[in-house]
Amino acid sequence: MLAHEEAVDYFSLHKRKSKDVDVEMLDYEYVASCTDVDVLKNILVVLQSGKEGRYPPLEAAVEARLMEVLPPSETQRILRMKARPSETDIHIEAASLTAWEAQMASRSAELDAARKLSSRSLPPPRGGGNSAAPTVRISTKGDVVDVKPKGEKKNTIHAYDWRAWEKFDVDAAERELDMEDERRQDAVRQQKEELAARQARKRLDDAAMPASVDVAAMSAAEREVCAGLEKQKGNEAFRVGENDDAIRAYSRSLIFDPTSAVVFANRALVHLKLKNFSTAEDDCTMALRRDPLYFKAWSHFEAALRLEPQSREIQKLLQKTKEKKVDVDGIPPACPPQAPPQPPAAPFQRFEILEVDDDDEKEEEVTTRGAIHTAESSAREAARRDQPATRVVAEKPFQRFEILEDE
Repeated sequence: MLAHEEAVDYFSLHKRKSKDVDVEMLDYEYVASCTDVDVLKNILVVLQSGKEGRYPPLEAAVEARLMEVLPPSETQRILRMKARPSETDIHIEAASLTAWEAQMASRSAELDAARKLSSRSLPPPRGGGNSAAPTVRISTKGDVVDVKPKGEKKNTIHAYDWRAWEKFDVDAAERELDMEDERRQDAVRQQKEELAARQARKRLDDAAMPASVDVAAMSAAEREVCAGLEKQKGNEAFRVGENDDAIRAYSRSLIFDPTSAVVFANRALVHLKLKNFSTAEDDCTMALRRDPLYFKAWSHFEAALRLEPQSREIQKLLQKTKEKKVDVDGIPPACPPQAPPQPPAAPFQRFEILEVDDDDEKEEEVTTRGAIHTAESSAREAARRDQPATRVVAEKPFQRFEILEDE
């Protein structure tokens, strides 16, 4: 026990009844013969209080006697509380802690060195680009826009200008209108394509790193740490129901570490919650490519069950899937093939012994032999005709011989 540690009274932690303790009870003989647990506990309290002086050997004797008379459950509890780690356990834990500290120090040094040596390009300041470039505003409603420049005006013919109307070419005007409609449709289609591309770029930009983060210039230790942090962010966002933020965090984690099957499977689960089934299937496929033994990404529960035969969760999902198939299709899952039905066996012929007089024994024996010989002949004839012998025997009625007792 260390010098700064206080002695713990493990026996006073249990319930005890308060009883009076006399000075005569503070004796080795009385303690050795006492069987009352409450009295012994009160004696120990008096000795530890120092009112009658301190007697460490007597205190040890009281504790030993208490260990003898206490119930086994309390004895085991006290022994567990008194138990201390062995020297071997202390050395093992100290070595493990030292190794962890060395690993963290090495990783911190790698991160500091990578941070000093990295030459990351910062984004240009706002407004520093080419201001003369035209600004294009895309319509999100898909309405028809006018593709003509503002300075261009259409030449119109006044109603009273008859000479201009005589020179007016109707066919050319119709062709121009058709071409204008085509240009307008092309403009609408182009706007829709640009809008879709812009939304796709926005999703990628949300998942991508800021311009100040150069993933290619980062060391392996930096990417590992950042991937773990983004994965943790995704897990926390998924727990609170923020699925979009979870997908964004998982996507960033995959940018740092694209070999993680767990992150692919986690993002597939989020897509499954959002009913993006094709994207979820793609993420599961990528997870299996990274780790074919990652059973959580398997869509077939039987294949996953072969990888983890002890998983109760997979067994429950497989059972629910089979029940759902029966409810939807009305057809139970495929059963193992059964053996073809066998033809019915030939009925037995029962022959009972008849007790008759001595004079009729020979006659009865001849009759029985004749019946057996007739059955065997019928069987041989059926075999010659390529018919089973059991059929002939089955067609014959039962022959019952009852026992006759003569008076």
